[in-house]
Amino acid sequence: MKLSNTGLSLIKSFEGVRLTAYKAVPTEEHWTIGYGHYGPDVKQNMRITQDQADEYFRKDVARFEKAVNDNVKVPLNQNQFDALVSFTYNCGAGALQRSDLLKLLNQGKYKEAADQFDLWNKSSGKVLNGLVKRRAKEKELFLKDLPKEKVVKPNIEKVSAEIVTKPNKPSTTKKVIKTYKVKSGDALSKLASKWGTTVKRLQELNGIKNPDKIYIGQTLKYETTGNVDNIKQYHTVVSGDNVTKIAKKYGTTVSAIKKLNPGIKNINLIYPKQKIRIK
Repeated sequence: MKLSNTGLSLIKSFEGVRLTAYKAVPTEEHWTIGYGHYGPDVKQNMRITQDQADEYFRKDVARFEKAVNDNVKVPLNQNQFDALVSFTYNCGAGALQRSDLLKLLNQGKYKEAADQFDLWNKSSGKVLNGLVKRRAKEKELFLKDLPKEKVVKPNIEKVSAEIVTKPNKPSTTKKVIKTYKVKSGDALSKLASKWGTTVKRLQELNGIKNPDKIYIGQTLKYETTGNVDNIKQYHTVVSGDNVTKIAKKYGTTVSAIKKLNPGIKNINLIYPKQKIRIK
């Protein structure tokens, strides 16, 4: 795929153009020039023309288009491709390759992948307003006109176990769904036997079409029996969360959450992907 005019404009709007070499952050190894062209070929006090800046930009865009095309293994629409090239242009091909954004995307989890844009907003450990705005624009573009069949309903609260209840049975022992990370050597048939269930039931719970195709690190759900009163529940923080909001969502209180999470000293200091116990 190739970058569209929308993608080109997005990158240029955030990079800007400077015809004299500069360092955006004093600690950077190399100098930058043109539309964010960075590398050992840029020297201190170097000056270029607008035509040279345009040529650098053309070559850099081609390089980052290739990085996205080579590393993404699932179908993309033009908006998603443009957003990913902009991200890679800014953060680098290496950042894309090692990111959870790419990992989730290649699992077909488009919505979860989009949420990863929010995390790439720091330079030298500090949140920069310019990066916050850029990631927000890239995420917005990535999600624009996202086909319904690609949207994975966001599991905002990822609990360690969810309760499956059956009406009119006042027992405290219920069917409970737990999660398991696939390890090397695992097979669905072996796991089914271990958990006292069937391959078919595991396929139903996890949306698996081919029982021979599970991968290391994949999260599988399975049913077991447990006492409702002893089940711990957790909430995984997403962008925009705060402890007050989380407490309201689960019908509990801020003080109760703080008691369950002694590591939280300041209720205003929680971060995306942090797991908070709510029961």
